[in-house]
Amino acid sequence: MRRNKIIMLIPSILVILLSYALGCFAFGYYLVRWRTGGDLRQIGSGATGGRNASRALGASGAVITALGDVLKGALAMAIALRFKLDLWAIAFVMIAVLAGHIWPLQLGFKGGKGLSPALGAILMFDYRVALLAVAIAVLLFLISRRNELFFLIGVASTPITAFFLGHEREIVAGMVAVIVIIWYAHRANIRESLRKLRQPHRQTSQKGE
Repeated sequence: MRRNKIIMLIPSILVILLSYALGCFAFGYYLVRWRTGGDLRQIGSGATGGRNASRALGASGAVITALGDVLKGALAMAIALRFKLDLWAIAFVMIAVLAGHIWPLQLGFKGGKGLSPALGAILMFDYRVALLAVAIAVLLFLISRRNELFFLIGVASTPITAFFLGHEREIVAGMVAVIVIIWYAHRANIRESLRKLRQPHRQTSQKGE
C-alpha cells in the first residue's frame, strides 16, 4: 500500500521539479548575455527580471523579459493542470516556478524577484484572480505613481480573491506562500518605497520649523 502511494506521488514530484527548472530559465539574463555579452546580475539591482533588463536593453528588453517570465509560469501551471495533479501539488507548482525564478541553481541562486512568473502561473490557473490583481495594481499605480509598493499590494489580493471565488484552502495557502516569497524578494524595494512615502511628510515638517 505504501509503495503504491509513493508511486502515485512520482508524477507530482516530477512536475514540481520541472516547474523549478522552468523557473530557473532567466529570460533577462540570457537575453542580455546574447545581445551584449554582459552579465545582468552585474547591472543595476542585479536582478534578472524585466525592470533590470531595461537598464541594459531598453523598453524592448523589459517587454521580452517580462513576457518570457510570465510564459514560464503559465507553462508550469499548464503542465500541472494537464496531468490533473492534486491541489496540494498545484500549489507547490506555483511555489516551485517562483523559487526557480528567484533562486536559479545555474546562476548561483541569484535571479529575479518573482512578479512575472507568479502572475503567469496564477493567470493559467484562474485568469480572474490574476486580472483582478493587475487591475488593483494598475489603479493604485495611477493614483500614487509608486509602482513597487502598490504592484505588490495588487499581488497580495490573490489569496483573498481566490477564497471568495470558492477555491480550496490548498490553493489559497499556496498563493499566501507565493506572496510571502515575493514580498521577501522585494524587501529592499519595500523599504525604499516606504522611505519615499515618508519624505514629503518630513519635508513639510522641516518647512514648518
